[in-house]
Amino acid sequence: MTATSDAIPDDEPDLIRRAQRGDLSAFGTLVGRYQGSVRSFAALRIAVRCEAEDLAQETFVIAWRKLADFDPETSLGAWLRRIAHHLVRNHRRKFRAEGVGGHQELEILWRGQERDRPGGPEERLEALQDCLSRMDGPSRELLHDRYLEGMSVQELSDRSGRGYSALTTQLYRLREVLAACVEKEMKTNGGTA
Repeated sequence: MTATSDAIPDDEPDLIRRAQRGDLSAFGTLVGRYQGSVRSFAALRIAVRCEAEDLAQETFVIAWRKLADFDPETSLGAWLRRIAHHLVRNHRRKFRAEGVGGHQELEILWRGQERDRPGGPEERLEALQDCLSRMDGPSRELLHDRYLEGMSVQELSDRSGRGYSALTTQLYRLREVLAACVEKEMKTNGGTA
């Protein structure tokens, strides 16, 4: 019997009960049966493969945490798909692109931001270089590889073995830190770094 149908394999209720008692081997067997269908479910709904993989893994983490509440006589596959469905929906909501208008609106927004900032582009670039020079270790290397070498987040993920989502989060935080540092430099130096 395949794990993709909603029919319950004969040994599945026993495996679920064992897993509910903390048997990791039994849970591993269940994961092995359903990981393909959960991955496919996520991959059909999330375009970025590594993000779909992360959501599939998260599905099983949540399933493990909530397994005590699951009825072993019902379809585990359907339950896992419901968990994955909620994760996909939340992921889409979190990462939904928000339009900000056309080129003219962006230009007005940019001019407004630049007018409120001290110093010109050259001073801001110098402040950024100062901020980067004080950064060291893996953070600086990550920024260098992404923005100077032009590596994609997927390439960085493949090279480092770190998750795609973890890297995008770290890059976002590093950009925030750098932006705050540049603003502080500009204020400290009165707009002339």
